[in-house]
Amino acid sequence: MLKYANVAKVGDTIRAYDFKPMIGREDCFVEGVVKKIDNKGYDCFIIDVTKDSWSDANDKGRVGQEVLVPFQVSFMEYDGRVMNLSE
Repeated sequence: MLKYANVAKVGDTIRAYDFKPMIGREDCFVEGVVKKIDNKGYDCFIIDVTKDSWSDANDKGRVGQEVLVPFQVSFMEYDGRVMNLSE
Protein backbone atom coordinates (compact mmCIF):
# COMPACT_ATOMS: atom_id res chain seq x y z
CA MET A 1 0.00 0.00 0.00
CA LEU A 2 1.23 3.50 -0.82
CA LYS A 3 2.22 5.63 2.16
CA TYR A 4 -0.64 8.17 2.17
CA ALA A 5 -3.34 6.18 0.34
CA ASN A 6 -5.59 6.07 3.41
CA VAL A 7 -4.91 9.49 4.90
CA ALA A 8 -8.09 11.10 3.54
CA LYS A 9 -11.31 10.57 1.64
CA VAL A 10 -13.35 12.74 -0.73
CA GLY A 11 -14.61 15.80 1.16
CA ASP A 12 -11.73 15.90 3.67
CA THR A 13 -9.34 18.84 3.89
CA ILE A 14 -5.66 17.97 3.61
CA ARG A 15 -2.34 19.79 3.82
CA ALA A 16 0.40 18.65 1.43
CA TYR A 17 3.95 19.94 1.80
CA ASP A 18 6.06 20.74 -1.26
CA PHE A 19 9.26 20.41 0.77
CA LYS A 20 10.05 18.95 4.18
CA PRO A 21 9.62 21.60 6.89
CA MET A 22 12.96 22.67 8.37
CA ILE A 23 14.11 25.12 10.97
CA GLY A 24 15.31 28.31 9.31
CA ARG A 25 13.09 28.25 6.24
CA GLU A 26 9.44 29.00 5.63
CA ASP A 27 7.06 26.06 5.21
CA CYS A 28 5.85 25.44 1.66
CA PHE A 29 2.47 23.73 1.35
CA VAL A 30 -1.05 23.77 -0.04
CA GLU A 31 -4.29 23.01 1.75
CA GLY A 32 -7.47 21.99 0.04
CA VAL A 33 -10.55 19.83 -0.13
CA VAL A 34 -10.20 16.39 -1.70
CA LYS A 35 -12.61 16.36 -4.62
CA LYS A 36 -11.46 13.11 -6.20
CA ILE A 37 -9.08 10.18 -5.76
CA ASP A 38 -7.67 9.14 -9.12
CA ASN A 39 -4.77 7.75 -11.09
CA LYS A 40 -3.07 10.23 -13.41
CA GLY A 41 -0.12 7.95 -14.08
CA TYR A 42 0.22 7.69 -10.29
CA ASP A 43 -2.33 7.37 -7.48
CA CYS A 44 -3.22 10.76 -6.06
CA PHE A 45 -5.67 13.04 -4.31
CA ILE A 46 -7.07 15.78 -6.52
CA ILE A 47 -7.73 18.83 -4.37
CA ASP A 48 -9.26 22.26 -4.82
CA VAL A 49 -6.69 24.54 -3.16
CA THR A 50 -8.06 26.81 -0.43
CA LYS A 51 -4.72 27.95 1.04
CA ASP A 52 -1.23 28.28 -0.42
CA SER A 53 1.68 29.10 1.87
CA TRP A 54 3.18 31.33 -0.83
CA SER A 55 0.08 33.43 -1.46
CA ASP A 56 -0.14 37.02 -0.29
CA ALA A 57 -2.26 40.12 -0.87
CA ASN A 58 -0.91 40.50 -4.43
CA ASP A 59 -0.69 36.88 -5.55
CA LYS A 60 -3.18 34.10 -4.79
CA GLY A 61 -0.58 31.46 -5.66
CA ARG A 62 -2.36 28.16 -6.25
CA VAL A 63 -5.58 29.13 -4.40
CA GLY A 64 -8.57 28.21 -6.55
CA GLN A 65 -6.59 25.77 -8.67
CA GLU A 66 -6.80 22.00 -8.86
CA VAL A 67 -3.64 20.30 -7.59
CA LEU A 68 -2.64 16.64 -7.65
CA VAL A 69 -1.13 15.25 -4.44
CA PRO A 70 0.64 11.89 -4.89
CA PHE A 71 0.00 9.12 -2.36
CA GLN A 72 3.75 8.51 -2.31
CA VAL A 73 6.80 9.95 -4.02
CA SER A 74 10.01 8.11 -4.82
CA PHE A 75 12.30 11.05 -4.09
CA MET A 76 12.34 12.97 -0.81
CA GLU A 77 9.40 11.14 0.81
CA TYR A 78 9.06 11.79 4.55
CA ASP A 79 6.62 11.32 7.43
CA GLY A 80 4.02 14.07 7.60
CA ARG A 81 4.21 15.12 3.93
CA VAL A 82 0.40 14.78 3.68
CA MET A 83 -1.92 15.26 6.64
CA ASN A 84 -5.66 15.24 7.13
CA LEU A 85 -6.87 18.50 8.71
CA SER A 86 -10.47 17.25 8.99
CA GLU A 87 -9.68 14.86 11.83
